[in-house]
Formats: sequence, structure tokens, C-alpha cells
Amino acid sequence: MAQAEQIKSSIQTFYRDLLAALELTPRWGQKQMIAAIANHLLAIRQDSDGSRLGENPACIVEAGTGTGKTLAYMVACLPVAQALDKKLVISTATIALQEQIMEKDLPAMKAKGNLDFDFQLAKGRRRYLCVSRLDSALSNHAAVDPTQALFEDELAMQLDTEQQDLYQHLLKELGAGRWDGDRDAWFDAISEDHWRPVTTDHKGCTNRRCAHFNECPFYKARAGLEQADCIITNHDLVLADLQLGGGAILPAPEETIYVFDEGHHLADKTLRQFTHQQGVRQLHRWYGQVRTSVKRFAKDWQGGGRGAQLSVQIQEHLQGLEQEMVSLEQLLDQPALQPQDDYQQVASYRFTNGLIPDALRAQAAQLALLTTRLSREFDALYSLLDDVAKGEQQGLERELAETYLAVTGAWAQASMAQGGLWQSYAHVDEPGEVPTARWIQHWQTPERVDVELVSSPILANKILQQNLWQKCFAAVITSATLLAVGRFDQLLMHTGLSEKSNMLALASPFNFSASSLTVPKQAVEPGPEERFVAALIEALPLNLNKQEASLVLFTSRRVMHQVFDGLPANWQDLILQQGGSSKQRLLEQHKQRLDDGEGSILFGLASFAEGIDLPGNYLTHVVITRLPFTVPDRPVPAALAEWIEARGGNAFMEISVPEASVRLIQSTGRLLRKEDDVGRITVLDKRLVSKRYGKQLLQALPPYQQHLA
Repeated sequence: MAQAEQIKSSIQTFYRDLLAALELTPRWGQKQMIAAIANHLLAIRQDSDGSRLGENPACIVEAGTGTGKTLAYMVACLPVAQALDKKLVISTATIALQEQIMEKDLPAMKAKGNLDFDFQLAKGRRRYLCVSRLDSALSNHAAVDPTQALFEDELAMQLDTEQQDLYQHLLKELGAGRWDGDRDAWFDAISEDHWRPVTTDHKGCTNRRCAHFNECPFYKARAGLEQADCIITNHDLVLADLQLGGGAILPAPEETIYVFDEGHHLADKTLRQFTHQQGVRQLHRWYGQVRTSVKRFAKDWQGGGRGAQLSVQIQEHLQGLEQEMVSLEQLLDQPALQPQDDYQQVASYRFTNGLIPDALRAQAAQLALLTTRLSREFDALYSLLDDVAKGEQQGLERELAETYLAVTGAWAQASMAQGGLWQSYAHVDEPGEVPTARWIQHWQTPERVDVELVSSPILANKILQQNLWQKCFAAVITSATLLAVGRFDQLLMHTGLSEKSNMLALASPFNFSASSLTVPKQAVEPGPEERFVAALIEALPLNLNKQEASLVLFTSRRVMHQVFDGLPANWQDLILQQGGSSKQRLLEQHKQRLDDGEGSILFGLASFAEGIDLPGNYLTHVVITRLPFTVPDRPVPAALAEWIEARGGNAFMEISVPEASVRLIQSTGRLLRKEDDVGRITVLDKRLVSKRYGKQLLQALPPYQQHLA
């Protein structure tokens, strides 16, 4: 009890000193957020080893724009984490927020506050140079990485002049200490084709066995993480670490207080992280390539015994898998499994209720069995090569053993991922179990169509419960948009957070009533696309002002282009359309026009509805052409809607309306970015006033002046 009071006192002092040093005024919402988080963290019970007791590690805070949530959660969490000897991991969904925290917020707090703390940015291994692979690329003068070179040596090309010059430059700057091996810190953008050969992943890294370990950029950066009190990262890296069991890249979850800023993205990020997919013909080719490489290993191996035995077993299993792939391709070529629809320019066939035909399930079960055996043999070969690299076993020269070790690790990781797909397709969902979305995609390549099998959970709740919430010491989930139609239910369902979590919604301090939201008489209910496009072409000139800064948001790229093409030339000249150049470049052009005293109109899609910051006169009018409903035509949303309907629910009211509410709040939220901002919002979708659910959407919005036609 005494310790808790002492920590609270240090939080109060930290906050007071920061406000004075940064010349900020205290905000009611910010103080409420600090108190809620601090009280939650200090109420967590611990055993004698400092491990959490109980099952409620989460504090959920919706903090409206202008609350100052970054400062609030830092002030609340840092003193607690230090006092309890825990790591603080701040995770964001976007690079923009990550950079703001790293380059602006934390340096200011460290310089001006009375709390001594260190912070560090954590990135995935593939963001760092692998010195071993760079050395191999330059030594072998090949354009492919060592993993590829071992089984596609005949396809290896010599480095072109540009690539060779780049690699020499990387090596020179690294050696001189002018570059730390971080891709993002290089002087210019490095193309993926040039970067991929000189980086690696978890299984492709030989760790301390590597001759370049002491100069490894990734491990140097990771050493800094071990000393840092606060680590800044992204949702994807947290999830990747959890997928490896936790503690492989970031601190162990049990010793960590997580803050998930932009927490409304966490569930979707989790679904993508835990999706399995594999191109069938691509995999068939991979089996043949690996078998060729294993034959080469058998020739290089001089140790006999276990190494020779494993090479024979692996080749036999690969040959068996190649035969099974022929059978799989024949199964998937049936007319009944041909594409039903087209989304994201990919033809797809979704299995209703995730149910797989018996023949395909049996084929997947056989592939799962063989792949499991292959993974075990790859792991065994990896262990053997590790012993050789350590000098505990004979059979290969150390340098060659290290090369094969990295390659075998990559094979083991790939086969494990393949096994996850086959196991999903072989699994029969139990009655009452949330089904898995399973579908087939047909990708058109220059040579042929490749058939890809995909499997994805439709809810992230169990994944996050098992891998994160049950393990971590504590978690704070925050964002400006966590409520859906005024409730946290949607967030709880998708993330698996407990209903007993501490939940708090803080209104923005902005004066929304000084701005307006209008549904004009030109608004229409979206119908056939051709008629809807024509209505927008007519309505936009009547509702836009050529002299101001406007953002027009669309839900369809095709509709956006058609509307632009249909507008008169004198309007087109004012419009900056997403896709014409980079997002950053468009925003710079937009701001420059306004700085020059001109008007400017941005045409954008979903990514412009969230995450762009245009304060003051840079944006005074937001136009929403259509309510942002998710159309359940993609496999995962369609499978989720199907499951809800099968349980007697209403997928539209339970999923579509809450999701549209969140997106509508995000879209309108582009208007006011500072306390003295004012402007107007125009909604050209009449359903906001003509449909019963429109009232729910309106009630969930901030209190703008409403003018409804």
C-alpha cells in the first residue's frame, strides 16, 4: 500500500513538472486517463516472484482527439513499470505515430521531465542488414541470396553494376560506423529486390554460430532493447514475437506492460498475422528445388551416419510430397471449385461455413502428416549442422556448415508454416466452435494461373486471449475510436478482452458545436453504380467551394476515378487524386496550394479517412460520398457474417453498422485537429437520415451542429 502511494506521488510530480516545462495546461480528460491507467496497474496482484495473479490485465481507454493520450499513458505507465521492474512496450499501428512518439514525444518527456528513463525503437529482423549474407552476395557475386543460391544455383545471375555498387557502399558505411545496418536509416530508399538478398529472418539466422555475430546490426539493436525502460514498436512485431512464443524479439510478455495505441487495429492485424496461405504450384516447385539442394548437401557431407541418413529421408519425403501435390492440383481443378467471385483483382472460391469437401480434407490430412515428418527432419538436420558449426561434430567445414544451417532453418520455418495450412484444412470445426474461413484464390502470373489455398480465423479473440492477455503482466488499449455505436462490445468480441476490463471513454476537448454536419438535399441512397456516380458528379460542384481546403472521401477507387473523369475540367484542375503520386507528395502539394492562397480538393479512399493530419486552414471541409460500410464480399467478413446469421444473429446490425460507426467517426475526425479548428462536414449518402440505423450512426458522432435534409 505504501509503495502504491509512493508511485502515485511520483506520477503526480512527473505530470506537474512536465506540464510546467512544456508550457502546457492540464486537461481534464488527460488527468482522468492518467488516473484510470495508474489505478488499474497498481491494483494488479502479484506473487512473490512479481508474476501477475488474476485474469484481468487490460485497461481500455477511448481518448478523443486532443486528449493528449500519448503523454497520459506515458506519465501513468513509466513510473509504474520502473517501480515494478517491468518493461514498457508501446505498440502502434502506423509508422507516422511511431515516428511521432520516438522523435517528438519521448525526447521531450525525457528532456523536460524529472524521470530518468531510456527508450529504444524495436524493428523486425528483416529491417536490418545481415552481414553474413552481404558478405556472401559480394563473394559469390550472385544476385540471389544464399538460400536461393543453394537450390537455384543454375538460375543465379551476376550482380548488375547498380547492385554491386550498392552492396559495396552498404559495407563501407557500416564498417565506418556511419550507418547502423537499419534499412530505414539508409540515405536513400532500397528496393525490395536489392534488400531481400542481404537480410534474413528468425530461422535463417545462425545467431552466435555466425562468424559476423559481434558486428550484427540486429543483435546490436536488440542489446539496446535489454537496457531500455520503454520500447517503441508496432502491432505486427508484437504479434510476430507472440507467434514465436513471446520473448524471442521483445521482452517476455510476463514481464511486460503493453500499451496498444491505435488499438482498434489490433484484431485485424492479428487475423493477418495468423493467416495461412500457400500457392500450390509454387510449393510444388519449392519441393523440387529443396530436393536438389539436399542432394548437394549429401555430396558435401563427409560425416556419414546421421547426416547421410537424414538427407535420404528428407529426399524421400520431398519426393512423396511432390506426388501428393499432383493429386492436390487435380482435386482443385474440379469445376465445382472454380472461382465464385472477384475481390482485390483475385478470383476466389470460398468454402461455405469453412467446410472442406471430404476428398480435399483427406488430401490435406495426408499433406499435414508428411509435412510434420519433413519439419522434424529439417529440425534434426538443423541441430546436427549447429553441432558442426560449434565444432562438436565433424562432417563439413565450419563456413559451409553455417551456410547450410541458415538454409535449413529457413526450410524448417517454411515447412512449419505449410503444416499450419494443411492442419487447418484437415481440421473439422466442432459444433459451436467459431469456424475458420477457408478459400481458394487464383492468381494470374506471367506464365500461368497459380492456385493458392488460404485459411484465416474470423475472430482474433481466442488467439489474443491465449497468446497475449493470459500471458502479459498488463495491457492498456487506447485509441480515439474504440467505441462502436457508443459501446465497447465490438472491441471486446473481436479482441477477446474481458467484459471485466476497466473501460473508460473520454470525450475530446474540442468544441464540435462550432462546426457543422450537413446531409444536403442532393444526397442520394447509393444504388446502381452508374446512377450513383452521376449523382455525385452533379452534387459535388454544388457543395464544394473552390476557395477552401476540402477532402472528399470515397469507398471505391473505381467510383472515385469515374467521378473525377465526369467533372468539368475547371474542377479537375483543383483536385489532387489519391494514387496520382505518393500520399506524402499529395499532402505537400495540397498544403502548398493553400499556402499560395489557392483552394485545393483532395480525393481519397480509406487510408485518407484515418491518419492524415491537416490542421487549421489546411482542411475546412470533409465530404463523405458514401457511408463506410464493409461489404461482406471478401472471404473473412463473409465467413463472419455467415456464422453470425447461422447463430440467429443479424450480421448487418452486429457487424456492419458498428464498423461503419467507427469508420464514420474516423472520417469526420479529419476535420478538427486542433482546439481552435472549425469547419463543415457534408454527407452525400441519404441513408444517414432515411434509414433507421442512421439515427444510431448520428448519435455516435461528436456533437456537431446537424443540418439534415
